[in-house]
Amino acid sequence: MGERNVNFSAYSDPIKGEPVRIVRIDESGQQVDPIAITNNIANYIRGKSGQYYPVYSDGNRSASRYCLIQNAADCLGQMKIRTVGTDIEPETNPSRQNTIPYRMGIQFQMPDHTLPLNQFQDSSWYEYELQGTIKTSRITNTAGSTVSLKELTADPAAPDDTYVFRLSDQRAISPGSDATMVFRMTLNDMNYELPYSFEVQDYPLTLELSETSVQRNDDLILTVKGMPFMQYDLSLPVPENGEDFPFFDGGGWDEPTISDYHVRAHPEWDGEVRLNIHIPKDAQPTSYTVSATGPGTVQPVTAIFSIDQKAMSLIFDEPDQNQYAIGDIIELSGTLKNIDKTSATTLIPIYLSVTGPNLPPNGAPLTDPSREVVDGAPDSFTVTSYNPVLGTWSYSWETSKFSCDEGTYTVHANLQPIGYQKSSYPGAPGSIDGEVPPSWEYELSSPTLHAKFDENTGGTFARGDYLYSWWYARGSPGNTGMSSSTGHMKWYIFGPNFRYADFNPRFPLGEDEEKGSYGITHSRNFTYDLTPGEYFIVYHHPGHDGQFDLLPENSLYFRGSLNQIFNTDGTLKVNIGSLDARYAADALVKALDSPTIDDIYTMDTFTVAKPVIQIRPPGDLVVGDDLVVEGKTNLAGKGTTADGTQVVDKLTLTVTALDLYDGGKANTVMKIPIDYTYPGKYDPSTGLRPFSYDAVDSSSWYPGMYEIKVECKDVKYKSTTTFELHREGSQRTASVNEPEQDPSLPITPAQTPTSSPSPTVTPYSSLTPTQISESTPIPMTTQSPGFEAYLAVAAVFGALITKRRRR
Repeated sequence: MGERNVNFSAYSDPIKGEPVRIVRIDESGQQVDPIAITNNIANYIRGKSGQYYPVYSDGNRSASRYCLIQNAADCLGQMKIRTVGTDIEPETNPSRQNTIPYRMGIQFQMPDHTLPLNQFQDSSWYEYELQGTIKTSRITNTAGSTVSLKELTADPAAPDDTYVFRLSDQRAISPGSDATMVFRMTLNDMNYELPYSFEVQDYPLTLELSETSVQRNDDLILTVKGMPFMQYDLSLPVPENGEDFPFFDGGGWDEPTISDYHVRAHPEWDGEVRLNIHIPKDAQPTSYTVSATGPGTVQPVTAIFSIDQKAMSLIFDEPDQNQYAIGDIIELSGTLKNIDKTSATTLIPIYLSVTGPNLPPNGAPLTDPSREVVDGAPDSFTVTSYNPVLGTWSYSWETSKFSCDEGTYTVHANLQPIGYQKSSYPGAPGSIDGEVPPSWEYELSSPTLHAKFDENTGGTFARGDYLYSWWYARGSPGNTGMSSSTGHMKWYIFGPNFRYADFNPRFPLGEDEEKGSYGITHSRNFTYDLTPGEYFIVYHHPGHDGQFDLLPENSLYFRGSLNQIFNTDGTLKVNIGSLDARYAADALVKALDSPTIDDIYTMDTFTVAKPVIQIRPPGDLVVGDDLVVEGKTNLAGKGTTADGTQVVDKLTLTVTALDLYDGGKANTVMKIPIDYTYPGKYDPSTGLRPFSYDAVDSSSWYPGMYEIKVECKDVKYKSTTTFELHREGSQRTASVNEPEQDPSLPITPAQTPTSSPSPTVTPYSSLTPTQISESTPIPMTTQSPGFEAYLAVAAVFGALITKRRRR
């Protein structure tokens, strides 16, 4: 409520005397918020709003006399401006604006106040102060008189033209600046202030066009900027002799219009209004001027635009690459520019054709290289459409249905059904606005297939380990159509008493190596049941036409033990049920090499071996020595297959006491801090991977014989060896830090499989990788170049045989 002096002499009682304080009565009837009174004056009032009753020196309070105390802020409301002298009155007047026009007539008002003015005495109780570059309480009104804004008594909500002024007439205000009008209550020296801050903005008349060059049958947006709520006249050239001229065709004009070429419009509070100008289809390609006049303009303000004759143009997007394999789906796309208003709402045909090796000279449709496109015959072209909603045209070229040779082919796009011969030079009948229609070259090569094993496997897999490899196929193998993102690949495995066929019906398609690369992953159970020995694997690609010409067991989706290979017509091609591995693989390869088959393949070999874990004997140890367990194995090291499977084998270590001790302790399993490890990096010279465990402290162990066991539960295999731990102070037969013999010399550890007879013992240091038999027949055909560009994996192990065949 602020500071003020209030005289309470009117509330004195002739019997009780002058009040000593005033109080508010709360809901429970208690006296609260006491305000002291001296000489009938309350010098400082800061309490809650409400009725305050006088309390006298004898403690009694008046029940009928009171004064009403109100919060000025709650009673005043917001300060607003009343707009005066505009051509169009704002819908809400007065209103509160963040920006006030520099040259607009305004009166500052308090239209929403609820002050009890009828209870005020006829004395001044408020004032205004304009704060800009300086502070002033005097303004020059619109009549040219200087008026004071101090010691005012009239209702501040009432319209009064005496206090209407323009900011432009005040010395304290400049355009583009910030200003504040302050309303101040001066009654009883309260000096309570209510500020209204705003930006001062001038609005000179200007015209802006959305474009300065426009096509026929198109539209322009004209933005008129000027004083809010002042009318402006907008004019376009008036045609003579029936010509088609641009005309006003919608927008925020004021009704009624004068003509199609002359309208009036006024800006709103933002100082802008937009009008639409339509360009007729037959308008002359020349320059036109739109002009505006209005308040404060001496000369008309103008803007010039021109009509362009440029024809619609066809855009053919540059391909991401220009090298593809026959069988790939090539996405063609583009857009149109300079489309007139009528055409922008309809589908517009785009005519496609292709030229290249052994194709007709005028071009062929993208679906049949044997046909020639005919000028003026849309049906002879491959036709797609520009979609006005999407703003693009597109076509998926299925090259598997385009029987062609390897080579470079050029795809042409045109707005007319005219072939290459009459559109290949500027100004030709099939040109677009005199220019040659757009085209792009695409290099098509035969499909290819590459495959290899990870160098970390060496092409050798222990029984019980994952069998995996990587491959890369170009030419969208087995693609089933434009909507398909995957294809189909097959593979065959031949080994000792083993003939097997498998397939992947979701082979990822794509031009880059990430999309076109994949791999096979067979589980541990798959290899656990395989007989150790050499195996052949044949990867099968459907070739150019995307169709498999040979089927295992006469089924596209066969998986399992294989006996017969069939042609697609159901006739038996190869009976391999009685053939051993190498002859079965050779028979399949010979069938795929048939000149009537365009399928392609790659063949490789791998070896399945019995698990091997070689433990290096630790030698004689004395109680307190560190036990170091290390060795070599052919089990899998850390690796990841193409489908993300982790293939590493976990080797668990246990050490067991073999002797009986006092107190009944027998066969004690010794505690080991970390009892597991994994095979290390593959060594191609030995075909093995090293493994080792952290040193184990033997200080708390009893002397005696001990057994070391290294077990891989993943492949169900273990290996053991023994050593003797001597008492402290015993004579060593060899240094703990130096082995009894050179590790390169043969050492025969004990090996104990968990579920199979003991395998032939392989010396610790002389285990070598399994070698491919020299008698194995392997077809040696040329592999496609650039394998490293397709797979980010290690160097190939074994022979990669890739065969290409085209009908």
